[in-house]
Amino acid sequence: MSQNRTNRRVLIIDDEASIRDGCSQILSRRGYAVEAVGDALEGFSRARTDRYDLILLDLKMPGMKGLDMLGQLKSNHRIAARIIIVTGYGTIPLSVEAIKKGADDFLTKPFTSKELVRTVAKALEERDRTRPGREITDLIGTSDYMGELEETIRRIAQTDSTVLVTGESGTGKELVARTIHDMSTRSACPFVPVDCSSLVETLMESALFGHVRGAFSGATESRTGRFQMADGGTLFLDEISNISLKVQATLLRVIQEQEVPRVGSAQTERIDVRLIAATNRDIRKEVEAGRFREDLFYRISVVPIDIKPLRKHKTDIMPIARYYLDMFGKKYKSRVRDFSDEAVKSLIAYAWPGNVRELKNTMERLCVLCDNETVAPADILYYGQHGATKAPIVDIHSGTITLVDVERHHIEKALRYFDFQINKTARFLGIDRKTLRTKIKTYGIVKGER
Repeated sequence: MSQNRTNRRVLIIDDEASIRDGCSQILSRRGYAVEAVGDALEGFSRARTDRYDLILLDLKMPGMKGLDMLGQLKSNHRIAARIIIVTGYGTIPLSVEAIKKGADDFLTKPFTSKELVRTVAKALEERDRTRPGREITDLIGTSDYMGELEETIRRIAQTDSTVLVTGESGTGKELVARTIHDMSTRSACPFVPVDCSSLVETLMESALFGHVRGAFSGATESRTGRFQMADGGTLFLDEISNISLKVQATLLRVIQEQEVPRVGSAQTERIDVRLIAATNRDIRKEVEAGRFREDLFYRISVVPIDIKPLRKHKTDIMPIARYYLDMFGKKYKSRVRDFSDEAVKSLIAYAWPGNVRELKNTMERLCVLCDNETVAPADILYYGQHGATKAPIVDIHSGTITLVDVERHHIEKALRYFDFQINKTARFLGIDRKTLRTKIKTYGIVKGER
């Protein structure tokens, strides 16, 4: 259920470095995934791959005329991207001709950052409106629960209500938030995710609300906060229960007033942001313990969505597993194609404490480490196993292989795949370096052995 999705992809094709850099910075700060090229032919080569949502195209470039490129992209290659023409005052008649040839809008140099952002957002919004039947494609599963979740998301997406998504780690809370955004009227504007658990408490206000130059030691220049970046779109505050009480008070005022106070400034900035928050904790208990403000809790939980752990909708395990097996199989050119009946039983029997994220990682490991076309129980290694979450790895009555053998075999294969690079191997296996070194020593694994 947790498929990573990049923000809106924008390609800038302009031979003026100042235009490329300026547009890149402005759009990147707004959450767009930006690529910029100064060579017309290289830009054309990238554009015709049709993997961008929007292209900013300069009309006057050496190597290939903008009008010619536009004609080929729209007529010959039939790309789906919206195209905005960038032009100087002297070429406005060409811009009109470009519109006739399929361009969606044009910007006249010099233009302001607001003009750029507004034109880009408008073009993407029109693209979404004309795209046939927006469907929820990233929520994988066939259970009644998944159907109910999709219907809930559809209803919520049509409103601007603040949403609180709860659920265990790995259940796909960010994916739900992104899907709500993508199906809303704000979809052409940025989706800005913030991991509140990774923010240093002393810099949390600056990260969220921005700061002015000189606001504190080390603030050598003014910075835009996540709220400003998300203006017009959606701000996703993941693990919101990690925010300090001091910042909670400021956040409450921002939600109520829709105005953001930059650190070090007496002025506030008006913003238009939809807020979606998430937590894996019982936030009511956090309120009772005095660690989370009750008034803020009611503000962020206008519409609550609770995501069930994977063990509560087991019929979705195999559709999700097959989805990721296919995805990683193509990525790593793996021989793996399907699961044996025994492997299916093992996957369904396991409790998946790490939920969809753990299932996804398990499928990636299989595609890297398994040499067989059909996955057997002995090929599957469940990390973080303990007590009740253990699942049968092999047929315990056969006596042909032990769990220790399976683990040693997987660690050896991973080490060989990453050429015995401890950091990469440990990260891939989901353990720390010290644990990996201990296992290497315990199992007597030597680099040159096969």
